[in-house]
Amino acid sequence: MLKKLIVAAAGLALAAPVFAHDGGHGWGHERHFRHFHPRYVVVMPPPRVFYAPPALVVYAPPAPVVYAPPPVVYRPAPVYAPVYSAPVPASGVSIRLHFPL
Repeated sequence: MLKKLIVAAAGLALAAPVFAHDGGHGWGHERHFRHFHPRYVVVMPPPRVFYAPPALVVYAPPAPVVYAPPPVVYRPAPVYAPVYSAPVPASGVSIRLHFPL
């Protein structure tokens, strides 16, 4: 702990000259010459605040709700071309393909 304290004190002793003078720049430099002019301070009166109740907001009434069954639409039955059954030959032959996996 003593070693850390000694190192910190030595660092501060070495850095002290750096912080002692600004090198001719900054506020100390500008105060010695006449070209430094402070800015004007403009004081404005505080804004007037009027307290009033909030404005009344009027909403539109909701749309009326109508409870009714859905409309029924009757469409005509579709007209298809007549279906003719093609003659199927009666065959008693059955072919089975058995592939072992």
